Amino acid sequence: MPFVCAFAVCVTAAMLNPIFADEREEFFERQIRPLFADHCVSCHGAAKQEGELRLDSRKQVLEGTADASALVNVKDVAASRLLQVLLYSADDVQMPPKAKLGDEQIHAVRHWIESGAYWPENHSFGKAAAFDPNAWRHHWAFQPVSDPPMPAVFQEGWHPVDAFIREKLQEQGIAESPPADLRTLTRRVAYAVTGLPPSPGDLNAAAAISDPQAGRQWLTSYLDRQLASPHFGERWGRYWLDISRYADTKGYVFQEDREYKDAWKFREWVIRSLNDDMPYDEFLKRQLAADQLPGSDDPAQLAAMGFLTLGRRFLNNQQDIFDDRIDVLSRGTMALTVTCARCHDHKFDPIPSADYYSLYGIFDSSEEPKNDPSPLRLVDREKPREPVIFIRGSAGNRGPRVTRHFLTALSPGEPEAFSKGSGRLELAEKIASPENPLTARVAVNRIWLRLFGQGLVDSPSDFGVRTPPPTHPELLDHLATYFVSHNWSQKALIRYLIRSWTWQQSSAARPDTEHQDSENRLLCRMNRRRLDFEAFRDSLLSVSGQLDETVGGPSVDITSEPFTNRRTVYARIDRQNLPGLFRTFDFANPDSHSAKRFETTIPQQALHQLNHRFVQQQAQKTIQQAGWNSQMPTTALVSRLYQTILKREPTRAEIESCEQFLVAAELLAPSEPISTGWHYGWGAVNEERSQVADFRIFPVFHEGRWSGGKELPDSRLGYCLLNRDGGHPGNDLKMCCVRRWVADRACEVRVTGNLRHPAEQGDGVTALVIANGKNLARISVHHGQKPVRTETVSLQAGDTVDLITECNANSSHDTFEWKATLVQMDGGQTIREWKTSDDFSGSAPQSLLTPQEQLAQALLLTNEFMFVD
Repeated sequence: MPFVCAFAVCVTAAMLNPIFADEREEFFERQIRPLFADHCVSCHGAAKQEGELRLDSRKQVLEGTADASALVNVKDVAASRLLQVLLYSADDVQMPPKAKLGDEQIHAVRHWIESGAYWPENHSFGKAAAFDPNAWRHHWAFQPVSDPPMPAVFQEGWHPVDAFIREKLQEQGIAESPPADLRTLTRRVAYAVTGLPPSPGDLNAAAAISDPQAGRQWLTSYLDRQLASPHFGERWGRYWLDISRYADTKGYVFQEDREYKDAWKFREWVIRSLNDDMPYDEFLKRQLAADQLPGSDDPAQLAAMGFLTLGRRFLNNQQDIFDDRIDVLSRGTMALTVTCARCHDHKFDPIPSADYYSLYGIFDSSEEPKNDPSPLRLVDREKPREPVIFIRGSAGNRGPRVTRHFLTALSPGEPEAFSKGSGRLELAEKIASPENPLTARVAVNRIWLRLFGQGLVDSPSDFGVRTPPPTHPELLDHLATYFVSHNWSQKALIRYLIRSWTWQQSSAARPDTEHQDSENRLLCRMNRRRLDFEAFRDSLLSVSGQLDETVGGPSVDITSEPFTNRRTVYARIDRQNLPGLFRTFDFANPDSHSAKRFETTIPQQALHQLNHRFVQQQAQKTIQQAGWNSQMPTTALVSRLYQTILKREPTRAEIESCEQFLVAAELLAPSEPISTGWHYGWGAVNEERSQVADFRIFPVFHEGRWSGGKELPDSRLGYCLLNRDGGHPGNDLKMCCVRRWVADRACEVRVTGNLRHPAEQGDGVTALVIANGKNLARISVHHGQKPVRTETVSLQAGDTVDLITECNANSSHDTFEWKATLVQMDGGQTIREWKTSDDFSGSAPQSLLTPQEQLAQALLLTNEFMFVD
């Protein structure tokens, strides 16, 4: 067929969450090196080698020596001798001998080995490797920003960006590509600026213009309309939320409330600030020191400081919280890995430990006030705290005192000590200064990355001395100068870049340049881009007519039925239990600063697009949006679907292919489809306890449970509910909770498991297993636990097995746990084990899509829909 499903074939090799070398080295430096230094090398190092082992030896740990085997095994992690001794097994050597390492430390070692046990070649366990103290001064990122002269190729009427790009192309003898057609550019602008598909009216207007000059004027006007849209802040705000490691929860914090109940107000501030085109320097300052700027009495402005305060809580370990804030501050605003200096002077960049602890002192001199108008903000302590260097990062090993000051490398001469409270405002002013050579460069490189798919600098959050120079260094400085001189306006810079020929080029493949520039780093054409998770989900809602375009508001669950129609930027992000949906589609890790997302192609993506209830519902809604009815001719249906989804008319060949698709789908459709597997609902049980009458599916899945409504008790069903591990019956035998299993074939089944009633109060619950009018089990439990076992029973396709829980005489305190396994067999051989907990789902039983709905779904998964040219 002419339309190609983007996920029909998936690449599975080596694309599952790749870890770049610099990230693995950072993990080694922050987690593994300090652990070895503090707990191992005193007995297994340069001065002493008990057991002839050295844990400061890269070769011995990773490869082994003639006298000893390697201590880690990346192919069989459990066989790693290093990990075995750390686990403190009773029948094995236990290391370190003084005390077992903490669970998080052991987990870090395990993760390090699983990730390949990366160990830098030139690693030293002594003092950080020395470097020429002046070598960094020649690095491109630390040079003052100045607007370079236009290249010699520049001609009157050219966009300056194009001159810098064409200079490099001409050096290689490569010509630029022709411009994309106006319809393509309209769609490209819409997704770049708002993340939403353009309206059919705008596409038709663009397609009707043939005069190039009129087309340029129309595109400029359309771009301005898009930049003025409130959806601009939603699209570009999500990029900043990646950088600021946004989440709605704290992570694991023992029994403490895990929720950041006002986290969404930071997101609200980001979206509003971008829509208002707040100057970027002010944008940064408010996120660091809104409590000391005009508007400090406005909770809406104070929410800006969620940039600092919404990080992971690390079991409320203050040192790790401050480290996280230093990381998001330094990498997020200046692309410097300052936290590498926590345990020793930075091995490569001009960042001594004194700089790290000067920033540590700033955050140690700030606190989160209680009962504040904005729970997201920081305020200065009444008395600032003077920092000291922690030797090897250990708070119990204190070194010399340092002042609270800005980074030494970015200060003329010796950095001056901050004197205004904690120093946060002074720090913010230093970061957002036009004199800072990094801030503007970092910002414009990220904007370029979002618009072109790859940055002028490859590592958007590391501009350190190991970072290669930009592909176009003069262009980077030209854009940084433009940015600052235009009042740090992000909208102005985006408009400036989009109006260039470079951005408006066709994305058609260039076989003539493959041998010279296979990665298109010189930009002889535009990069074709796959929609990210947010843009794809929002586009599904848009073309199906379901998108809620309300701007702002609290976070919502987007993974459970009934599915919300809100834009994806408003999704609730649980950093401890990030749903698999987010991970499958390369969502940013909310645990730490994310400069750019991975882009993988894996089978789980295809399975989601083909089988997930949300996608299928949008296909069904799209059919309705297209106005289909059973009397509509096939040709008209195909035309309506193409207009609705792809915003164009189909070709004759496409119509014929779609007609063939519908015929085939009709032939393959089962005459009586059966919805098999688990169903979650309630019903009445007869007096003989042999049948469920009037079984009904629970209408709502919310917060991990099926029930009558989002609020408990529900006005109709009370506390009747089912969750992953059990549930709660209703108040009488007419409202028993029922976990129903439907057979997909002729088979035999038996049920095993345990029923538990934990409460001392009340009189417990009774569990029933009923199949085909036969009571297979009846067990009552109060404040205890009993096994539930049944005989084997034969079923036909469509027969049911009901796991029922009813209240006894007293209907209070009836919360129960019932983890059951239904063993499905054929001729005595097990086919599958269905586990109530493992199989538990928030998806309602699915009915098969009609052939027309299947056609809509196929079009929603085409490359044409999922990619932007």
